[in-house]
Amino acid sequence: MKLNKFRFVQFLEFAAAMTFAWPLSALPLRLALKIGEIFGIGMYWLLRRRRKLGFRNLTIAFGDTLSEQQKEAILKTTFRNLGKSIVETLHFPTMSKEYLAEHVEIIGLEHYFAAKAKGRGVLCLTGHIGNWEMSSHAHSAAGHPMSIVVRPLDNAYLNRTVERLRTLHGNRLLARGQNGLKQILAALKAREMVGILMDQNTRRSKGIFVDFFGKPACTIPVIPLIALRYDVPVISAFVVRTGFDTHRLLIGAEIEMERTGDMQNDLVINTAKLNRMLEEIIRQYPDQWFWVHNRWKTQPE
Repeated sequence: MKLNKFRFVQFLEFAAAMTFAWPLSALPLRLALKIGEIFGIGMYWLLRRRRKLGFRNLTIAFGDTLSEQQKEAILKTTFRNLGKSIVETLHFPTMSKEYLAEHVEIIGLEHYFAAKAKGRGVLCLTGHIGNWEMSSHAHSAAGHPMSIVVRPLDNAYLNRTVERLRTLHGNRLLARGQNGLKQILAALKAREMVGILMDQNTRRSKGIFVDFFGKPACTIPVIPLIALRYDVPVISAFVVRTGFDTHRLLIGAEIEMERTGDMQNDLVINTAKLNRMLEEIIRQYPDQWFWVHNRWKTQPE
């Protein structure tokens, strides 16, 4: 009885979300994107706790180098980007491969080919920058489907809808959790590229503490762990907005893992190295990162 009630609540949540989503997905994309911007600004004013968290995170990252007005401008753009990204993701089924080729410029595809040619699969460092959903979507639409490590949504109905959108051009989803590592290794054995978002907080039991913008951040070291143990090449890929409805997918050259012979030390060194790369892209595009996530929530004892 309780399970049925829980499913009923989930269905109500799903129905409410679809009541908002369906009209937006039926509108012309540019009009829907304008509405998405308005929705994003609405979230900025309504989600007071998230807004305060964003200001705090910007202060951690940039200290006094940014004025309150600059922080406000960055956060407003962050929320506008979020509103537009939601709308764009809803429109994935209407975006042809030709549309994506015109609106998402892919730079550095040769780095992906070089890493893939080694025959051991590819690990891809990425983060919540720009419309991060567009990154794997455009990459797969260009003929290069990949596996993505994701956390399934708590609502099963919404999760099925989001999964369908994420896998339209052949991407596969690997669930974070107990069997996550096994799934990643299986995908790499099949010579696939596995995308891992590494810019979120994690539990102390699962991560290690390395600096992120000068403050210890609990970071899951899964990319260095697999790369060092199985000699898998690592590249980076970040998507950034370049216009109202255009994007650029930046694929970086292979990231060399540093080896000292001490595995635990190597994990710390290389996890810190990847964090610095994330920090660098965020500094280049500060208004495109997801500042309203509690990145420094877990702290050393």
